[in-house]
Amino acid sequence: MKKFYLTFLFISLVATAQTGIGTTTPNASAKLEIAATDKGLLIPRMTKTQREAITLSSAANGLMVYQTDDLAGFYVNTSTTTTVSWTRVNSNWTRSGNDISYTSGNVSTTGNLTGGNTSTSTISGFGANVATISGAYSITASDNGKIIQSTSASALTVTIPAGLPTGFNCTIVQMGAGQITFSGTYFNRGGFTKTASQYAVVSIMHLGSNSIIVAGEMSN
Repeated sequence: MKKFYLTFLFISLVATAQTGIGTTTPNASAKLEIAATDKGLLIPRMTKTQREAITLSSAANGLMVYQTDDLAGFYVNTSTTTTVSWTRVNSNWTRSGNDISYTSGNVSTTGNLTGGNTSTSTISGFGANVATISGAYSITASDNGKIIQSTSASALTVTIPAGLPTGFNCTIVQMGAGQITFSGTYFNRGGFTKTASQYAVVSIMHLGSNSIIVAGEMSN
């Protein structure tokens, strides 16, 4: 009897365009619809080590598992070859109205971060990155947005290279007694190349095409 029932079920599944579990009227756009109001669907659950041990004999784009440890969540294979490439589906972003927040770690991007309105969009809640130098130093792209303080008791040179990203800006503060000389190709209204004295503040700004402005409390 069981064998007959399974055979009948198999024939029924092959014969129908849609299959329903928990419903006799599966959605016409779905090959399989599972309907329930008190139960869910469980896909294979495994650890990170087990997920990373999965090998493919043929491409399985869309293969999905649920990882139970480390960074838990749903993972889907996005590779179209036999080399697995897992992408985590879960999101740690929290949405409240039109606002989103992320509190699980750091956020990074290799592209642009664009505000919705150039007149009113603002960035707030960030602390300034303050770096300390005590000897000769060469500015790099990673100094963008930083405050760099010199605590040197003797004179030193800060080199400003070409090729800094457009919009680059940082602030140099002479906290020590050592005067800072700025080396490189840049513009200064008075032709000055050094900080004026202890506690002098100088800004470095790149406007594009290596047009660099160095301005502030300066002298020669």
